[in-house]
Amino acid sequence: MRYFNKDSRDYQFIEKFDAGIVLNGADAKSLRVQTPQFTNARVEVINGQPIIFNLKIQKYKYAQASVIDTTTERNLLLSQKEIAKIQSLRHQKYMIIPIAIHLKGKWFKVEIGVGRKMRKYEKRQQIKDREMKQTLK
Repeated sequence: MRYFNKDSRDYQFIEKFDAGIVLNGADAKSLRVQTPQFTNARVEVINGQPIIFNLKIQKYKYAQASVIDTTTERNLLLSQKEIAKIQSLRHQKYMIIPIAIHLKGKWFKVEIGVGRKMRKYEKRQQIKDREMKQTLK
């Protein structure tokens, strides 16, 4: 099971990380049944803690009303070395966005990428290269 962020196609990544995500039980069950929405999702490091913003996970229909947390901010679990590397790249004007959510064993992991947004001419060149590769086959 892998949910992909379509907005990540517009980015050119220089580094990718696999991070754990803090979920409650209803969120985890909901992710197994429904796809999350990555619209404008991004990752920021605040006080040394990576947090994912604007990741919308649908409510699980069998969850109790008191358990449901409607916030769209969730903590990510990374090692201190990875957090330091992400912070240094962020200071170099790179963006940090979630690429995909997948299951690894029984844990949900978020693949995050550090990179920059491609310009229009770079996207066109990428499409040309891909079409050229297909015609050669």
